[in-house]
Amino acid sequence: MVPSLNLYSFFYFGLSLVSGIAYIYFRSRKEELTPSFRGLLIPLLSLFFWSIAWSVCNSFLSPLTAYVFVFLKNPAILLLGVTTSNLAFCFQKDLFPKWRLRSFQIQSSIAIFAGVINAIGFFQRRILFDPKMEFYVPEQSSPNLWIRLSILSIAIALCIILINTLISLFMKYKRLEGIQKKATAGFIVAIFGILTLAFADILVDLNYVSKPTYLFILTNLTIIIMTILVLVSLNQETVPSSVGFKIMTFNLTILYLILSIVANFLFNRFRIDIQNEMSREKHNIKTQLELGNVYPFVYLTDLVIDMQENNFRINKISFPINDIQKLKNRIPSYEEFKVETFSNLPSGIYWTSDFYAKNHHFLIAIPYLEYRHKVHQTVVWLIITLLFSIFTIFMLYPVLHKTSIVYPLTRLLSGIRRMQSGDLFVSVEVTSKDEIGELSKSFNDMISIVREARFQLEQKIEERTVSLNNTILELRDTQEQLLHAERMSTLGKIAASVAHEINNPLAAIKGSIQFIRDSQFSEEKESLSNLEIQADQLIAEFKNQKRSEVTSRFKRKRELTQFFRAKQIPDPVSLADTCFDFHIETIPDEYLHLFETHEGREMFQTRLNEHVVRFHLGIIETAVERASKIVFALKHHSYSGPKENQKILSIKEGMESVLSMYSKSWKPHVEIDWVHEGDPLVFGHADELIQVWTNLIYNSFQACPSENGRIQISLQQSQTNAIIQIEDNGKGIPPEILPRIFEPFFTTKELGMGTGLGLSIVQKIIENHNGTLSVESQPGKTLFTITLPLANS
Repeated sequence: MVPSLNLYSFFYFGLSLVSGIAYIYFRSRKEELTPSFRGLLIPLLSLFFWSIAWSVCNSFLSPLTAYVFVFLKNPAILLLGVTTSNLAFCFQKDLFPKWRLRSFQIQSSIAIFAGVINAIGFFQRRILFDPKMEFYVPEQSSPNLWIRLSILSIAIALCIILINTLISLFMKYKRLEGIQKKATAGFIVAIFGILTLAFADILVDLNYVSKPTYLFILTNLTIIIMTILVLVSLNQETVPSSVGFKIMTFNLTILYLILSIVANFLFNRFRIDIQNEMSREKHNIKTQLELGNVYPFVYLTDLVIDMQENNFRINKISFPINDIQKLKNRIPSYEEFKVETFSNLPSGIYWTSDFYAKNHHFLIAIPYLEYRHKVHQTVVWLIITLLFSIFTIFMLYPVLHKTSIVYPLTRLLSGIRRMQSGDLFVSVEVTSKDEIGELSKSFNDMISIVREARFQLEQKIEERTVSLNNTILELRDTQEQLLHAERMSTLGKIAASVAHEINNPLAAIKGSIQFIRDSQFSEEKESLSNLEIQADQLIAEFKNQKRSEVTSRFKRKRELTQFFRAKQIPDPVSLADTCFDFHIETIPDEYLHLFETHEGREMFQTRLNEHVVRFHLGIIETAVERASKIVFALKHHSYSGPKENQKILSIKEGMESVLSMYSKSWKPHVEIDWVHEGDPLVFGHADELIQVWTNLIYNSFQACPSENGRIQISLQQSQTNAIIQIEDNGKGIPPEILPRIFEPFFTTKELGMGTGLGLSIVQKIIENHNGTLSVESQPGKTLFTITLPLANS
């Protein structure tokens, strides 16, 4: 088959080119598409094969094109209808899944049935050259009902499919909102356009519409519909695309439509010129015949027949004379040329026209192939022009679009992304004064406003954070105070309920200690025997003696054990251990005579056992005294005396009584400097204030160094307050623990050496007396200042 392009070859070639580009683009991004838009691939592929089928039919003068028309073009259009319908159901949202599934099943059945009917009817139809479409197709008109049904089956099936699709789209359009609704409207327009073409095909098959007019509308409307579908698809948020591709799609569509219109006018002009040329040829032959020229001179004509005489005036193709009678049955055409077939071969296709000369009916026939060859050359140049134009668009794309549209948009998009990542100092270069330039300038203004707003917001957040932190600290302090108050309340209840129960056994223990001491050790020193006195002296001599080093201690203990064993003392090892507990590591020579007699040895062991008993009684008494102090501290920390029991008190007398009461038990190496001005009187509880002075002075004694310790106590009086200051020269209180010294149960002393309630009790007593307590501390100086309101204030 030799290519012989015609007008519609160009149209359908362009359509296949555009649909193929769209298919390749979507196919390359298949993995990025949503499932609903992956369905767009099959309609595009169907459209591509459909347009290829039309191109093949219009590009070859061969009966084989009838098979392409029936077995490629028709199935492709049915597949396009079914897949486009399914795509329409899934477009945006699949609102009717059951309806979609049921429609797909029914529409597929209808399409298969129509294809089968069309294929069966094809073999009952003759393959003829269609003068309107200008290529070989199955017979398009027949009185046979079966043949007419096979002709209309494709168009009817497509109409049914598209009507169902439009109904579903209208239902979806009512339910969607915003951008989705607008996109659905574009889809409705595209489907309605396809339905219009299908309905027009029915009218053509029924000979109500001219075939050339239909084909022109078909090609141009199809490209518009396909462009709408592609652009609607690319404008979805779920479909990845680029501005450049949308621009190229739009440019290709505009280019095709412009070339299509130009080609249509060009071919119409070309057809008119051919008709005029053939008319001149006919007029020239008619003139020659009227002038008596039996065999006229011709340029284009292959056949001139005298229909009345049944003879040939011109017969370049050896047309059988017997076939002249068949031509008489044709409808003559006097005004214009029409295409007729004298045989079923391409060489038997002619432009024919009738005229009268010398009262004879003549028929003139000009070869159709000559015309087709001229059209072929023109279409080839048009296709070359289309390809060159597409190539030019792609080549000029960087200049026409990237520089002025894509690059500015890319810069703007990059700026937006940087802003999203947190960079508020980004700025987009403004390179034009068009809409994109205005958009870039607006972005720069907006980012400046956002930056300023963010700065102000950060300042406000920082201020609110500081305020919130302060509030949290205040709430925390309040919570701690509430917890402290609750703890103290609970402690008071516990102390009130337990103090009596604890004090009773403590008093019993004290009484038992005193009873044991009075009953066992009540003898006066003068009534002791000489041996008892000497034994006491031996024990007392080693009482304050320091222990020897560990290495010599074991040796001395072994020697002492051997000494007791030599004196035949029972259990010499236990006796030696007891002696070492009281630092007796050896027996001096002046006391050896005690161990020479049995009575002396018995007296030493007896007096030593008495000292052991006294020692342990002292330990018990100390423990009982400590337990009593803890109970007392707990009780007085949680309970303050009633205000109605307060009296006018002299601070001077209270301080001096504390100093005289405890002077013998405090460290002898600490010097106390007591200075007072006047004798201020305050209103309060004497025993509580005594407790204050005792705690503070005792703490100062413990803080003083082991040598050259000094405590300064001063009493002053202002107009409304009495001011007491207690200062020591100890190592001071570390700054990190200074804020916590008044917390209950906080102590830096070793376990068992303090309760951590002393300063807390002092602070509470001072507060109950409406006074203040402050402390200043540094290495070598710690000063407590107490301020109490005077009684007369």
